Amino acid sequence: MSTRAEYQAIVVGIDGTATALAAARWAAALADRERVPLVLLSVAPAFDHPLTASALAETTLMLSDFRTAAKHKIEAAFAAVHRDQPQVEVHQVVEDGIPARILIEHSVTARMIVVAADLGDRLSTLLLGSTALMVANKATSPVTVWRGATDRPLPDHRPVLVGVDGSPGSSAAVGAAFELASILRVGVLALHAWNDPDLLQWTPVPDAWATLAEQERELLSERVAGWSEKYPDVTVTKVVQKSPPARALLEYAERAQAVLTGSRGHNRLTGLLIGSTSQNLLHHAPCPVVVCREP
Repeated sequence: MSTRAEYQAIVVGIDGTATALAAARWAAALADRERVPLVLLSVAPAFDHPLTASALAETTLMLSDFRTAAKHKIEAAFAAVHRDQPQVEVHQVVEDGIPARILIEHSVTARMIVVAADLGDRLSTLLLGSTALMVANKATSPVTVWRGATDRPLPDHRPVLVGVDGSPGSSAAVGAAFELASILRVGVLALHAWNDPDLLQWTPVPDAWATLAEQERELLSERVAGWSEKYPDVTVTKVVQKSPPARALLEYAERAQAVLTGSRGHNRLTGLLIGSTSQNLLHHAPCPVVVCREP
């Protein structure tokens, strides 16, 4: 068994929580539809600093216990996945280290990394969790931060939602949304939200709002046109809304089964960090959030 996600597998981080188990079931359903392997990955804590001779023996026993616990978590996830999707090729992997770091390493060859956000914990809902946030920021593959009802994790008939703003990251998200919708046999809800230009707040122009609204509708149509041609089986609903993007996406996410977003904001100072809209979705969306990478 390989300890790395080769051959474009979907890799799921397993930590023993109900949310991680639901994320694994969702990922297995996606792997089945895409006909790719699934890797269930649990990370046992490891010490990355030198230990004294007296502490080494005790630490060795402790690490053995960590690995055993990680193996049990994997086995529980495998049982649940196998009940749903017995035909999916599943690899069970236990590694030692720091969870975020290991998942980011797997992202180099993975088709997608899936990590869980626990909605039941108010603190983790607010802070999202260091592992999920770090993986969403630093992974090289698309990352799904799984959120939602743990008793209904499997894909359904609802559309997938994508935010469209014209940036390269948004373009990657639009393409991924059409691909995902085609795989799941559902529609795409393409949302473009725009704010008031500062100039018009101070210098009103006759009919300016109507003109701007029409321009924004044209922009959205242009951004999805090519993908509609590539995926003619996917029905597209286009929505243009004068609103902050995060607010509009969270509103429409209530009727979607997943929301896709780009990995970067428009601010160059964010560097490798995802943009504020994506951050907002990761912390508050009612469904899985897929962070897409620019090609």
